[in-house]
Amino acid sequence: MSKLSTTLAVILYLLIFIVRYQQGGWEIKLDLFPQVRNNLDQRIGRFLPSPQAELLSGILLGQNKTLPATFKLNLRDTSTLHIVVASGQNLSLAAAFFLSLAGLIKRRNAIVLSLLAVVLYTLLTGAQVPVLRAAIMFSLASLAQIFGRQRDGWWMLTLTAGLMLLINPQWIIDLSFQLSFLATFGVVVVSPVLLKYLDKIPIFGQDLAVTLSAQLMVTPIIVQNFHQISFVSLITNILVLWTIPFIMIGGAVMLILGTVLSLLGQLVGIGVNTLLTYFVYVVGFFASLPFAWEYVGEQVWVVWMGYYLVLAGVLVAINKKMNVRGERID
Repeated sequence: MSKLSTTLAVILYLLIFIVRYQQGGWEIKLDLFPQVRNNLDQRIGRFLPSPQAELLSGILLGQNKTLPATFKLNLRDTSTLHIVVASGQNLSLAAAFFLSLAGLIKRRNAIVLSLLAVVLYTLLTGAQVPVLRAAIMFSLASLAQIFGRQRDGWWMLTLTAGLMLLINPQWIIDLSFQLSFLATFGVVVVSPVLLKYLDKIPIFGQDLAVTLSAQLMVTPIIVQNFHQISFVSLITNILVLWTIPFIMIGGAVMLILGTVLSLLGQLVGIGVNTLLTYFVYVVGFFASLPFAWEYVGEQVWVVWMGYYLVLAGVLVAINKKMNVRGERID
């Protein structure tokens, strides 16, 4: 496939994100498959009990409006509510499957197939902000690979934010937009710095760096919107985040096989239900602890600006210290 045809395919992919002009400004219209999503949601309910079914629907399809009130409260108290949404991680797994075919077909063709998978999943979830952010970032990264241009995550994240705000400036005050970009900023920019210090921790070093980075960046937004701070968020996130890829893959297989034969879906559902039950138990346990969270009143923006400035200073100091230590070792 030539660069020209590949470029046209990517342009067509971007045009699928239907943007139309309505009175008052541009509107992005991406929820094209609500009936399909609702049918899948109902099928999940036939294979799994509650709240496991609602949890899987939230993770896989972004259907988190039906979460039981008690479970949703537990998620909030442990700062794990952001997990129960269709996210960039889901999209990355879908893209990774097709990119893995690069050994069987030309890599450029594999990239185009992965782009199509990305847009289909994005549309299936109603193009929720976290998924749309990941879709645009993946598209930019794919274009960079096609044309042999390597760009770092910070560059792609900044350009993605600009493109999304160009489409809809109101997203800048959207909570999911803020959480998605701050968490991604933490993973892309902050975690490499922390990893220099935490990589000595066996097994959990990398997971701890990624989780802590995201938590450090989103904590002010969570506190400002929910007026509480969770003291168990870090440990809870570490204990449940590893299950998400397995839950997503298992849930997708359950739905696919269940379409062919209900019994197959039920059998796969046993394993998926085990992981979901573990997730529910861990969140419920830590939310029930008396010191799990504390109420925090409204804070002025100067406080949070100071928080980020101090955080930036600490990160710069850590990075400088580890670089000096590395030079001494060399």
